[in-house]
Amino acid sequence: MKTNHIFKYWPIAVWVAFAVACTDTWDEHYSGERVASDKTLLQLVEEAGDLGDFLRVLKSTHVFSNNKPTDITYADLLNSDQTFTVWAPKDGTFNVDSLLAECQTVSGDSSCGQHFVQNHIAHYVTNNSEADTKKIIMLNSKYLDVKSGSFHGAPYVSGRSNIPAKNGLLHVLQHEAPYIYNVYEGTTSLPQFSHVGSFFKSYEKLELDENSSIQSGIVDGQIIYSDSVMYRSNILFSTFERINEEDSSYIMLMPDARIWKKVYEEALGHFNYGMANKADSLQRYWANVSLVRDLVYNRNVGCLHMADSVYSTSYNIYDEERHHIYYKPLQPGGIFSSTYVRDSMECSNGVIYELSDWPFTAEQIYFFPVKTEAEIESMLMDYKLCVPSYMSAVSDSVSDGYLDIRQSSSSANWTVDFQVPDVLSGTYDICAVVLPKTVANPNSRDFKPNKFKATLTYETPEGTRESHAFEDDCTNDPYRVDTVLIGRFTIPVCSYGQPNAVVRLQLECNIGRRETQYSREMYLDCLYFKPVKEEE
Repeated sequence: MKTNHIFKYWPIAVWVAFAVACTDTWDEHYSGERVASDKTLLQLVEEAGDLGDFLRVLKSTHVFSNNKPTDITYADLLNSDQTFTVWAPKDGTFNVDSLLAECQTVSGDSSCGQHFVQNHIAHYVTNNSEADTKKIIMLNSKYLDVKSGSFHGAPYVSGRSNIPAKNGLLHVLQHEAPYIYNVYEGTTSLPQFSHVGSFFKSYEKLELDENSSIQSGIVDGQIIYSDSVMYRSNILFSTFERINEEDSSYIMLMPDARIWKKVYEEALGHFNYGMANKADSLQRYWANVSLVRDLVYNRNVGCLHMADSVYSTSYNIYDEERHHIYYKPLQPGGIFSSTYVRDSMECSNGVIYELSDWPFTAEQIYFFPVKTEAEIESMLMDYKLCVPSYMSAVSDSVSDGYLDIRQSSSSANWTVDFQVPDVLSGTYDICAVVLPKTVANPNSRDFKPNKFKATLTYETPEGTRESHAFEDDCTNDPYRVDTVLIGRFTIPVCSYGQPNAVVRLQLECNIGRRETQYSREMYLDCLYFKPVKEEE
């Protein structure tokens, strides 16, 4: 069933209530424009002579309420006082036996209702007008084109449109109106996309729409509903926008199962949570999210300059690193070009591009540099023999501030210990960004470099804490903002998205009593973990 449009489930629930006992309010809501006739839409279909296949499907397909089939069929609805417009395909133009067989199971009944019956029925009266070209909202929430002489690409049978009934209008089509999946439905329903769709489906949830449900009282402090209106939600919509919305326009890049297996296994290796609680679930979730988040693009928001650049739905305007933005997407080598796109599938709210190869590297979509700003107080876990001061600074080459590490005595070799959150399991070049003294005082002539060593503490896959002391001392260039390479290390366990970091980095001033050419006071901008590509 359609997963998220609340307004779709609201009328279905009331259809059931209507069949039991009509109300004036409901009749007024959906009565619409009355047409002069003494026959219902169902009677017109029954008497048409060449709509028998459509009639059989109407009588076999049930209205669903609360995600369950009711005793009411769509034939019953077309015999009611509600006002509908029906576009009925004539006999022999669609596979009626397949649809009837589908209706023998609950899931098939639901699918037939959404994909076929509701795709040919809309509320209110819609004329076949020579002057009008418009979109109509169908019972399945699809926006379908009504044009002069045709409906959603299906021509009207000559002389068989605008047939009046006392509860609406009947149009006869030369063939069925094709059902077009939206991007979300295509991803979650079509077997060729199941390797990605199964991830989305696993987070679907059925929820109660309290505003549309009818309360019947309170028992033991709990509200009881005589008509519970349910709708499907998905927490992933907040991450990848609402790719099920019919009034939006999306592009979804879809790798085949072979490509997906390769990149998914690579991503799993970067999201090893070791002995963390629910480590396997965290690993699968973030591996999927890391790959999918640059597969979705909103053409109404992020694809306004297709010839120049596009950004995925994960793009953040405040991201200084400008992740999730791709340039020249249509030119050779671009992510939407024939270099990677082998085929496309039009959807009701966009298009799915099927990929012949993977257009991204891990460093582009999830294996990002990790920066720990030294001026953020919560990052400093411990310090000894020094007085750390959090300073502000405004400069193109400096973040919002820095940490002034001043020794507690003239000969003290201090230590500072930082947590480094959000690292992945992978190889990094570990760096410290050290500032010149002129950041604080442009007239300073203190151009002595710092000299320090570093120790990395991390967690093993077995859950033990271990440390790695880098052998070489580090010094900086005191005349510039200097990114000092401490060393390269492969971190085995990640803490991405977790409240507690598993990685800590300790810096220790390492200046001898006679090494007067060095300065013990350090201006530390940040710690910088730069990902190392596999080929390096």
